[in-house]
Amino acid sequence: MQEVDGLEHPICYFSKKLDAHQKKYSTVEKEALVLVLAVCTFSVYFGSAPVRVYTDHSPLQFIERMANHNHKLLRWSLELQQYNLQIQHRPGKDNIIPDILSRPPIE
Repeated sequence: MQEVDGLEHPICYFSKKLDAHQKKYSTVEKEALVLVLAVCTFSVYFGSAPVRVYTDHSPLQFIERMANHNHKLLRWSLELQQYNLQIQHRPGKDNIIPDILSRPPIE
């Protein structure tokens, strides 16, 4: 997102279909996988400035602490350490644009 006149505007979208193995991941593993894939895809744009990551999945803020109990999260946490990420929780009701893209239309 890019903020213009106090309004957030999407500048790019990223999507990936989970394979059969990834569909069996826990919720926090799926959220962490998406973060790793998105960061790797867009890292060419980061530079040295901090990058704010907003997530409606609160536990993702604590991926470093959870990594001690899960080898997959440990690998991903180590991968993310090379970037200057600031992971912040944003409730789903306030995370409108990303949620709209992942929810079926209400009829």
